[in-house]
Amino acid sequence: MTSTGSNTTSPEVVVSTDDDFSALMARCEELHTLNCRYGLRLLDNARMFAESAIEYAENSDPAQRMFVILHIATALELLLKAKLALRHQKYLVAGNTVVTMHQFDKGDFKSIDVEECIRRLKLYCGFELNDNQRRVITALRNLRNRFAHYVELSNDTASHKAAAAAGLNLFISLNESEFSDVESYDAKPTVKLVEALIKYEEFVKVRVASLQTRLRLSMRAVTRHLDECGVCLQDAAIIDGGVIRCLFCGLKSSVRDCAELFSDGTSVEVCPNCGRESVAIHGREDGDFTRECFCCGYFTGPELRWVDWRNGVHPIPRLHYDRSCLPAKVS
Repeated sequence: MTSTGSNTTSPEVVVSTDDDFSALMARCEELHTLNCRYGLRLLDNARMFAESAIEYAENSDPAQRMFVILHIATALELLLKAKLALRHQKYLVAGNTVVTMHQFDKGDFKSIDVEECIRRLKLYCGFELNDNQRRVITALRNLRNRFAHYVELSNDTASHKAAAAAGLNLFISLNESEFSDVESYDAKPTVKLVEALIKYEEFVKVRVASLQTRLRLSMRAVTRHLDECGVCLQDAAIIDGGVIRCLFCGLKSSVRDCAELFSDGTSVEVCPNCGRESVAIHGREDGDFTRECFCCGYFTGPELRWVDWRNGVHPIPRLHYDRSCLPAKVS
């Protein structure tokens, strides 16, 4: 096995017929570990900048609000670079400069900007932001530059809040879609990040709007048991295989666990209609029982009644007739 000189970012492995296979695999694993190390380091930093942005978003002092923009813009840039570094850390280097491992560890090199990172993600990872996501990145970058260089800003606080909310929503969306299976030693999980933002009105509006298409296309429980998430209080739960997942905050629970939560006791039955372990048993004052599938609405016994306590105990339909928990039929 031969490689390029030791001053390269990650020596390329050149295979010959005489290579020892075990040594070759060990070297490949070493290169993969290096990429992971830099990528995960960037990911941790991105998440901590996002946490800091959220803390500033909760601050009522207008003088502190610029740090929401500064930190969420940085968090997004690091998140994108983390994905690129997991492919290969050499792609973080601007131009064609050769950087040693020692320089990488010290941060002693010129890195690419966010626009070049987006370009390289498409080229080397097949990953591409949509037009709306790129507009959010651009708006945050411009605001960050103006804040960082003490340029006189308008008093348009509403637009600054909207830009920050869009950035926070984009970070949470990308973190969930690209790194949901990567845990962090120092940063909070997504559920905790969103929980801290549920009083941030601009963020809630942006996030709810961004989820509408996915909610419309997803399988959802047709009963009202999942109308309010226990963490974020949003009506954004979907059925994802055997899991109930809130798209707004990321809270997850198995279908069976949800049925146990809704049931009087822990007894759960398989639904004869949709096949899930989703039938909860509800006791009644008259001693009768109702068995109801919270996913598809199948029931036996007296039908459950629902009321809207926020509007004078107004009765409401038991089911959402515009939702389905069954896969869409292919014509």
